[in-house]
Amino acid sequence: MSLRLNPEYDHLLPRMSEEEFAELKRSIETEGQHYPIIVNEDLEVLDGHHRFRACTELGIEPDFEVKQFEDKLLEKKFVIEANFRRRHLNNFQLIELAVPLIEIEKALAKQHFQGSKNDLDQSQELTSDEPLPESEFKVKATEVVAKKAGVSTRTLERGKKIIERASEEDKQKLREGKTSIARVYQEIVNEEKPPKPAEEIEIKEETEHDMYNKAALLVLLDQLLNGELYCPQCGNTMLECNKCHKTLQQLLRSAKK
Repeated sequence: MSLRLNPEYDHLLPRMSEEEFAELKRSIETEGQHYPIIVNEDLEVLDGHHRFRACTELGIEPDFEVKQFEDKLLEKKFVIEANFRRRHLNNFQLIELAVPLIEIEKALAKQHFQGSKNDLDQSQELTSDEPLPESEFKVKATEVVAKKAGVSTRTLERGKKIIERASEEDKQKLREGKTSIARVYQEIVNEEKPPKPAEEIEIKEETEHDMYNKAALLVLLDQLLNGELYCPQCGNTMLECNKCHKTLQQLLRSAKK
């Protein structure tokens, strides 16, 4: 029976460029396979997918080691955590691996909680219909996974939202380090903001004071246009160009010609 890949784990694997794969292939061809490929009891590859692919293309029988797990959750957890240590990944690439692990950690925590609760119920001959603290499981799982991925809980939450909402183009830029998590996250938040309602124009009655101000302003404008406003110190007309020294009235006349 030969080794095989499990398509279920494809999305959990970090990408390797063609240049990196070619280098790995050359290394295995010239120096041999340094580390065994980890497989489960069904000989499905769990860790060492790229090594397995390189050996297959080179026609080399790969070295492998069988690892047993109590259940599928623990097996899937191993696949993800193995890739945390495998290669040099940036924060977004780590988050892409980490997000599926949140649900796994939450499910494992529920199993542990339910098992402990059942043991307590049996020892005390008590039963409880209290619902499981779902939100608490999620918070704890997120904290655990963020620590394993080496990022803050806040960054992990932002990355999760980016994976759910961002375009594939933006996600690829993040993988290549051409933009930042903070920037893409802010763009998503801005798009989600509801449009501001058009402000209603408040129409108020014109008061006697308003009418007085309007009349005074008209007088002032008329004085400006007629050149009747001047500096009391030097006699120069107010509001004239500081280069050609034409007054406002002269400029208006020139514009009308």
